[in-house]
Amino acid sequence: MQRYYQTQEKGTFASLETIRRTAFHEAGHVAAIFLGNKRKELPSIYFQIHIHNRKKLVSPVLTRNCDSQQIDDLLTIDSGAVVERQYLSTMTDCQLAYEAYIINLLAGPLAEAKYVFLRDNEIFNANLLKPDALKNYGGNADMQEVQFYLESLAPSLQEQETKLNQLYVEAFRFVQNPYNWKRITSLANHILDSSEGCLGYEQAVRVLHQVRQYANIPWL
Repeated sequence: MQRYYQTQEKGTFASLETIRRTAFHEAGHVAAIFLGNKRKELPSIYFQIHIHNRKKLVSPVLTRNCDSQQIDDLLTIDSGAVVERQYLSTMTDCQLAYEAYIINLLAGPLAEAKYVFLRDNEIFNANLLKPDALKNYGGNADMQEVQFYLESLAPSLQEQETKLNQLYVEAFRFVQNPYNWKRITSLANHILDSSEGCLGYEQAVRVLHQVRQYANIPWL
């Protein structure tokens, strides 16, 4: 999962905010991958979060060009999205797995968006934030992947739009859930405080478990 983001702010504050936004973005992906798959009884997906040059605050950490857009590649998540072939034995199984992956993709930019909305004392409302707006929250690459999977799920543009809206609402509710948001926030802060270059599956899950343990939060 690659995050495309073009900042309009300059200087140290902009870089700090870009780092924080990206941490929430990746934490949203991870929480959705682990908790969402657990709730739907899907196979585990293993992932790693790579943290690149986190302490360089004045200028974008890593910058390259793609489709004429600046990409600040601060944190990236690699997910092993391969599930057991025997599990995906029916079309229903395939559809469930595809839909879950789309929700996982949407949860990243939605978590970043919620962080920004809360930071600016604005109401985080699904009616005010449409799927197209996720490109403003590092979601360009995520939405490109979403479109790829939608085309596999639905033959017509109208059906794809209907399916996207359905899965978008589910992803929004996941991020908006106060228990899930506590976990996303805790994981984002852990990413920001980490001195390591890579945060693995076991460590991320341990953080999510700790939130449940200390806050008496149910899993689902």
